[in-house]
Amino acid sequence: MEITRKITTEVLVVGSGLSGIKATKELADMDHDVLMVTKTKLASGSSFYPLKASLGTQVTKDEDDKEIFLQDIEDLSRGMHNQKLAETYVNDIPERVAEYPNIGVDAKKLEGERKACFANHSRDIYLLSDWDQIRKNVKEIFNQYDNLNVMQKTVVVSLIKKEGQIAGAILLDNQNEFVMVECQAVILASGGFGSIYKHNLNPADVDGSGHMLAVEAGASLVNMEFIQFIPGITTPRYKTLFGEHTLMYCRDIVDDEGESLLDSYLPENLSKNESLAIRSTHGPFTHSLESKYFDIAMMENIIRTKNENGFTLLYDDELYENEEEFYKVYLDWLKEKNVHLTEQEVKIAPFAHASNGGVSIDENGGTGIAGLYAIGELSANIEGANRLGGNSTGACMVFGKRSAIDCDAYLQTAERYELSEADGEAHLEQLSESINSGSPDDLTANQMIDQIKEIMWYYGNVVRSEVRLVDALEQISELESGFMFADLLEHKQSRKLAMKGRNFIKMARILLQAMLARKESRGAHYREDYPAENSSYDKRLFIANENETTSYEFL
Repeated sequence: MEITRKITTEVLVVGSGLSGIKATKELADMDHDVLMVTKTKLASGSSFYPLKASLGTQVTKDEDDKEIFLQDIEDLSRGMHNQKLAETYVNDIPERVAEYPNIGVDAKKLEGERKACFANHSRDIYLLSDWDQIRKNVKEIFNQYDNLNVMQKTVVVSLIKKEGQIAGAILLDNQNEFVMVECQAVILASGGFGSIYKHNLNPADVDGSGHMLAVEAGASLVNMEFIQFIPGITTPRYKTLFGEHTLMYCRDIVDDEGESLLDSYLPENLSKNESLAIRSTHGPFTHSLESKYFDIAMMENIIRTKNENGFTLLYDDELYENEEEFYKVYLDWLKEKNVHLTEQEVKIAPFAHASNGGVSIDENGGTGIAGLYAIGELSANIEGANRLGGNSTGACMVFGKRSAIDCDAYLQTAERYELSEADGEAHLEQLSESINSGSPDDLTANQMIDQIKEIMWYYGNVVRSEVRLVDALEQISELESGFMFADLLEHKQSRKLAMKGRNFIKMARILLQAMLARKESRGAHYREDYPAENSSYDKRLFIANENETTSYEFL
């Protein structure tokens, strides 16, 4: 394995979603040399997932709303949020939402005020849509900068540190060649890890690679067990985002035999209409509300029958008479995708969507490692056990800006270490040696990755239990023993696949162990063997990795 070339820049930005775009432009405006690396193309990741109608940003109304907004976040977090980050968001978002046009985003304010997903109070919501146009705008803006370069179809393999601070990185470029970057700072904005699940509402590049880079550089993860699962459409168009607000017009959800899923799950004091009405107010599953039976019923049926085709929604025709903009935007978008909720059979199932947890950061996106920042969905941001809707896109703007400002100050005094190709190759050799290759089996790397996705779908989805989680961990270990990481890394065409497989194994183990450690049900985390919230676990679960030994601690 050889380093084919070296690139020198001041800052390396990993990921090209909203947070990466915001941080990159801010740094370029400060006259810093910036290299953006993206696994696919510019303006990608979950921010630009094509099978969703829009994204919203929730904005603080006024000074009086700040405390109310913070209380909304605290109520839904179930004690798992970061108060300092929440305060930062609530204070900064009114200014940051005004900066959307600067990065090519036309954010349209909805008429009046409305409650975001999970919110107890109404406030201003800005809608983002038309991803193709935004992508064109971003390209035009970036092309105006001589100090900004973008490498597409490129993967970051590892980060290099000298004397405890970031000094560079190793990349696999679009030709699968190893490239070394010499830099003073790295901003990780590579998104979540939804594609580790068989059924997910993410692009394939949302694979948790940034989490592994951060942990191996010495950062910590937090709240990894709190993963958002939301209903997605399986039929007539697979992997299409489902608009939960339409459940206000839904009579029932039924299986292939036409039997109601809810009849055998709802307690006597909760009617079907009440359950569906509550479920219409939020996209992700949560154990915190009585609507939980809707998602649990779907997932338990899937686990029992192994039928993943989804469940049919029975709608009233009055749905299409609602002229409210929030409904019309979604329903009109569905029509463009040839989906009609009342004229066609529409089936849904739980899909992995987003992570409430991630890399532990401060209010400037700092990870505690000199020169290393983590922003966007990669980071454990302002939320906790649940995520208040309309905050994730806004957080990209808030912490994208803050990380750039803090990075600018850091660059004024940070040491620059010169890296030789020998340094890069020695780092590559250490990376290869740090991971034990097992004995070869009959599985290809792609087959192994598919098996990990299957395991995570059935054992780490909405419904979890100790028996299944332990079983899943054993299966992951068996897969790892047959994964020839070093051999795959030696061959040029299989290098990116080798890194993805290796990251999936590590990420699956981290997620399953986090789910196993929290012996309670709280927010997005539901354990059928521990169905109640337990004050003994009223702490955040931090995950660190030192010398390839993962440690867990509730703090």
